[in-house]
Amino acid sequence: MIEVPVYFQKKLHEQEEVVLFLRPFGIVYTGWFLVSLILLIGPLYYSFYMFRFGYVGLILFLIIFALGLFSFIKTMVVWRFTAMVITNRRIIDFDQHGLFVRQLSEAPFVNVQDITLSQKGLLALMFNYGTIKVQTAGTSGALEFPYIRRPREVHEILVDLKNEPPQALEVKTDSNWQKDPKLQSFFSVLEKKKQELGADKVKEALDEWLQEDK
Repeated sequence: MIEVPVYFQKKLHEQEEVVLFLRPFGIVYTGWFLVSLILLIGPLYYSFYMFRFGYVGLILFLIIFALGLFSFIKTMVVWRFTAMVITNRRIIDFDQHGLFVRQLSEAPFVNVQDITLSQKGLLALMFNYGTIKVQTAGTSGALEFPYIRRPREVHEILVDLKNEPPQALEVKTDSNWQKDPKLQSFFSVLEKKKQELGADKVKEALDEWLQEDK
């Protein structure tokens, strides 16, 4: 069973099974960590010389040290809360921008149109990481996941999940229901219930309702 941190588990439905949980490859943050360490250790190493300038040196020491601490915390938060979660039903993109901005995007596999991968640069080829881009139907456009390790394996898994036979009650993105707000709302609720209860139970309930309506 794939372990998923509690923060990301809260966004999953009961009937979903996690196929992959991915974070950006940590090596791409090495530069930021080095800068943070230099800003943290530098003032400590030269503190004796800086304190010779009295309050000016103390203020300079505190400013540089605070910048290093801020840079370190920001890098850790961005790495920790940025993730790609692939379930048996959808793709979920968790993006952390800085300390105070978080963005959540998702796309059911029924809405996925194209999946591409790219590896650019010598480091990407050496350490085997790259970018996965998922093109979706509707207004969401595309989901992009940079710095993913073993991108070819991830790409193959996504393509396999996308090409699985659609379950009953899958909503087609090119149908006329998108033009009617009421039908759009209905199918949105239907999709949520299908994820919570399972497609078979929802189909049985609809068949029973249709029989009674006759």
